[in-house]
Amino acid sequence: MMVPRWVTLLFRAAGLFTLFAVIGGSLVAATESGFECGNWPGCDVDAILPGGVVNEILYRNPWIEMTHRASAILSGPLALIAGIVALRMRNIHPLAKVLPWVTVVGAFIAGFVGRGIVLGEVYPTWVGALDLGAALVALAAMTTAAILVERTPAQWFSSRAGLFAWGAVGTLLVMHLTSLWAAGPGSYTRVVSWPVWNIVHADAHGSFAAQIARFPMLVLAVVLIVLAVREARALGVVVEGYAALAFAAACLLFGAIIGFTGTDTLGVPLAMCAVGVFFTMVLIAARSSVLATAPSRGMSDTTPASEARGGVRP
Repeated sequence: MMVPRWVTLLFRAAGLFTLFAVIGGSLVAATESGFECGNWPGCDVDAILPGGVVNEILYRNPWIEMTHRASAILSGPLALIAGIVALRMRNIHPLAKVLPWVTVVGAFIAGFVGRGIVLGEVYPTWVGALDLGAALVALAAMTTAAILVERTPAQWFSSRAGLFAWGAVGTLLVMHLTSLWAAGPGSYTRVVSWPVWNIVHADAHGSFAAQIARFPMLVLAVVLIVLAVREARALGVVVEGYAALAFAAACLLFGAIIGFTGTDTLGVPLAMCAVGVFFTMVLIAARSSVLATAPSRGMSDTTPASEARGGVRP
């Protein structure tokens, strides 16, 4: 039995706004726009009215902060509605009933910490890591829930592609959280970004041990990404794989340029590529782990012929 079309769209919208919230958070940090609005959840009138002070489009721009807040504020209620709807449905996978609530909790944590920072609270590093971790887990949870709903009736299955992809997601998550301790004041390292040694001189004031720890995680993540992309092709998950490799290559390129030249103009594309890697790997992991046991509305059959004969498709 297929789920109603509006339910699928609801879960997709919740996942999309959660992605926007993560992108916005990284963009706010990379452009140092987080303190351009003096209050929360609104903004100082002088800051956002025409003629207000905007330093640059991608530097200390209050509109970046307000756009991020709008997407973040919407992601929580959409996930909440999706969770309530899921609880009332009998034919969807049990994980699809649980994961929206994980997103709700993650959105609440990220929103609470973000509000405190804007209002002048000084948090220890572990709270910043909790904030970032909650946002990334929320994104992974809502994305997976949306795929489960799309492929209803669905079942969870094990695959080599899924194993490698979830391993990459976990490694990237730990690597990004470790970056909070590695970063010095004003460093792009504190954003969702990939390790580049002493990316700015401020990193010299961060934890040297955390700096060291990030590089083995980077190597492991790259290996797992390549293995996941290779294995996922057999399941028809191809476009996401090419996107993940492109984002990963761009991360390494932008990071290397920043590291060698000391430029401060590539922090935004570095952060955006890092979000892209994480999101595409979640897509690969979920689509390599969720098996549609019957045709679903709007979904194309991507199963190789050798697997289609078994009567199921991923």
